[in-house]
Amino acid sequence: MFASLRHAPILAALTLALALAAGCGAAAAPPAPPLARNAAAVDGAVSSLSLSGAPRPSVPVVRATRAVDQVVPSAVSAPLVASPPRPTPSPRRAAPTPEQPSAVERIARLAELRAPRLVVRPAATPRPGGAVHAAIIEPPRALPPSHTTEPQEPPPPSVAPPMPRGLEKIQHFVFIMQENRSFDSYFGTYPGADGIPPGVCLPNPRGGPCIAPHHDPSPLNRGGPHDLSDAVADIDGGRMDGFVARAYVEMGRALPVPCPPSRASCAPAADPRDVMGWHDSREIPNYWNYARLYVLQDHMFSSVPSYTLPNRLYLLAGQSGGLLRHAQLRPATFRFPLIVESLTAHGVSWRYYVTSGQRLDPVTGQVIDAPAEQQAVTRFSYFNPLPAFAQVAASPTLRRSIVDTSQFYRDAREGHLPAVAWVAPSEPLSEHPPHDIRLGMAYVTGLVNAVMEGPDWSSTAIFISYDEWGGFYDHVPPPRLGGQEVGLRVPGLVISPYARQGYIDHQIHTPASWLRIVEERFGLPPLTWRDAEADDMIADFDFSQRPRPPVLLAATPEGSPYPHPLQVIQR
Repeated sequence: MFASLRHAPILAALTLALALAAGCGAAAAPPAPPLARNAAAVDGAVSSLSLSGAPRPSVPVVRATRAVDQVVPSAVSAPLVASPPRPTPSPRRAAPTPEQPSAVERIARLAELRAPRLVVRPAATPRPGGAVHAAIIEPPRALPPSHTTEPQEPPPPSVAPPMPRGLEKIQHFVFIMQENRSFDSYFGTYPGADGIPPGVCLPNPRGGPCIAPHHDPSPLNRGGPHDLSDAVADIDGGRMDGFVARAYVEMGRALPVPCPPSRASCAPAADPRDVMGWHDSREIPNYWNYARLYVLQDHMFSSVPSYTLPNRLYLLAGQSGGLLRHAQLRPATFRFPLIVESLTAHGVSWRYYVTSGQRLDPVTGQVIDAPAEQQAVTRFSYFNPLPAFAQVAASPTLRRSIVDTSQFYRDAREGHLPAVAWVAPSEPLSEHPPHDIRLGMAYVTGLVNAVMEGPDWSSTAIFISYDEWGGFYDHVPPPRLGGQEVGLRVPGLVISPYARQGYIDHQIHTPASWLRIVEERFGLPPLTWRDAEADDMIADFDFSQRPRPPVLLAATPEGSPYPHPLQVIQR
């Protein structure tokens, strides 16, 4: 009895609390889904559509709002502006859904957690028609212990992969990464490759006839936009039909408009319809000759469906630290592990060659050393992200291995190539639109010839590819690797005295395959799940054949005639 009296106040309080909760439950708004809340902070929500052919979800995606509290009409033109905090969720906010978020959404969520956060505060003088908010930058928030900056399932193993038989014959790896070309734009009509299918014709968003893939004889192209939102639109759920529409979206930002839609033809590098154009041996004969003489990879994909910087970070680290789109604030320094650190720790030589010059020798195709044009090799750029890494800035040993490309020609000539070399172009020689693709071809040929003419040729493998698609049409939807969508398809070439002749490699690759083969050759543990699970491209080599003699092509804008005679393979 006394126990019942003692607990009576407690029971009464509990009864009252339950009654209040029941009366207020109908008015309480459910919290916004965590995924939508985080994804919306990154320049508008990333589309919940899978980049591949997954079905569209029925629940609308919440998009970030501007300071005037209007829905952003287009993620392409929306700057990264966080909306002011509101006391209650907007009725436009999506309800929780049991559907599994796409990999791109998970990356965006993790990117928002990793990146510095924009905090908006009222400014002194508001604009007419809406409040203005001043943005300040707060330090990045720490990621939860269970997350890394990229989705990883499973974590990479800590042991080095075994070296395939015969790979010991390769003592030097040279990686040449050019800019912004899709596979179909360069090799879409190459015999035997997975090229442009018949009957393709994309609608013109400004009216008129549809636009089919066509031969483009101009070495100057405009290309299309190539941020994350552009990739999502180009891929369009696997339909691969958004390229023309996206090119017109970008053209609409230019004042004055360079090429009105009513015009039948436009000046080179001014026509958004050139995203459907393709080149062949008439414009890029040396690249087609390399494909004929060595290996063409027709399922090489860029690392991520976005612009240059995150793709070049993946080239060196197998991740981008969560950086995925232009509008994200780039941290002052990167701190995730690099392959160059692993190489240095294991006593493996490497150099990152930065091309400063912008002109070529008319005979050799080598970059003319012009001090007035040179950029400091220790200065960060999209093509040279290494100086932005804290561990590089703190290490004189690592910094000494970042050198000008003039050193590459000397190293090749004198037989002093490092075990691993990367060569980054200057923009005029990179093939990035609107620059002349013939000059880029001559520049790359000059690098290849320098290796072939040096004493290290017999033990070298050269890999050539492009960082991303540049807005140009490609018909193959990007696959999902480890649950994450990769970028669009780009050209890939393998040149070596041990490379198979005339071989078309249909295996799926990304630049993680470049990391993988280096890790196998020199006994390095993988950096991330991406390189741990990558194909090592070993099928591109035939180590039973004798090293083939070099084939020197003309390092000029005209190149060497196609087709070049095949070599006799000796065993």
